[in-house]
Amino acid sequence: MKIELSDVLDELIELQEATDEAHAGLARLQEELGDAAQWTDEQHVTWRDAWEDAREPWWLLDTALDQYAEVIGLDRDELEARVQEAAGARSAS
Repeated sequence: MKIELSDVLDELIELQEATDEAHAGLARLQEELGDAAQWTDEQHVTWRDAWEDAREPWWLLDTALDQYAEVIGLDRDELEARVQEAAGARSAS
């Protein structure tokens, strides 16, 4: 059974949205914490923990893009661009 792009697009879009949300959360945290050179040890731990939590959706998306691109016969960069475009369109509506 051949897997079609439409079969995996929803899953990849959800992973992209989770990745985007994690990135936005890190950006908010960094803005809140300010200059890293001035962070306390506790702030460094807070950042490290948030970074580790954010890596999971990134890793899941990256792995899924690699696997699905191979299975459906698309260039990985092309698949990633389609997913990002679809995720952007979905979040704009």
